[in-house]
Amino acid sequence: MATHHCLTGAALCSLVLGSPAAVGDSSSEWFRKTTQDLYDAVAPGETAVWDRVLDTNCRITTEDGEVLDKAHFLQEMRPLPRGFSGRIKVRDLTVQRLDQAAVVHYWLDETEEIFGQQLRTTYVETDVYRRAADSWKMVALQVTVVPRDLEAVPVNSTNWPALAGDYRLADEAKSHYEVRLRNGALYGGRDQETATLLIPLAPLVFFQKGSIHIMVFVQDATGAIAEVRELHKYNEVAMKRVTTPAKPQPQ
Repeated sequence: MATHHCLTGAALCSLVLGSPAAVGDSSSEWFRKTTQDLYDAVAPGETAVWDRVLDTNCRITTEDGEVLDKAHFLQEMRPLPRGFSGRIKVRDLTVQRLDQAAVVHYWLDETEEIFGQQLRTTYVETDVYRRAADSWKMVALQVTVVPRDLEAVPVNSTNWPALAGDYRLADEAKSHYEVRLRNGALYGGRDQETATLLIPLAPLVFFQKGSIHIMVFVQDATGAIAEVRELHKYNEVAMKRVTTPAKPQPQ
């Protein structure tokens, strides 16, 4: 998770991440407290906590695929700007001890308010620590966003019947993508049984429920629907329309 998106409360100059005694037999509790302290420090931009825990050669992989060293990571950490607030809560943390190393895995529930707009995001993160004398140093951090369905945007659905039909990667392709209108909503999938809801984001743009796919219907020069493009992992897959619109399902 990018540091400028992570949140939380109070200044952390007085935080103590654990004395050598606390690290010894109760390392799991040390990791739980330390991890929460780290993320409590992000919103106010307090780098001291992170500086203390990160190994000099630590590598941080963000949810955007950036790979940062310790110096770059700390340099990018700044307090949230005016109008931004929120918090990150660490949950379901587990620790796997491997002699002089430890793998720490957990989820992060982020709540954020941006000028009155409420945002909620869940991340999953894995950290690797090495034993350093009577403490631990983080040598690697990797975080990713947990996908979820997007919220529907109110749009004009008058032309939705024109989107229904059969779409294929090529004429000879066996697999296909079928769009149906059912009870006033659009569904897409291999067949009627596997089709899932298309959540509207714009008149011709939909999020495929239960996936990470955005479906974009493309018009030709006459305004007719010619293809649908699946946006998937920063790639576009085009499927040409091969049938006339299917008849709407009974309301």
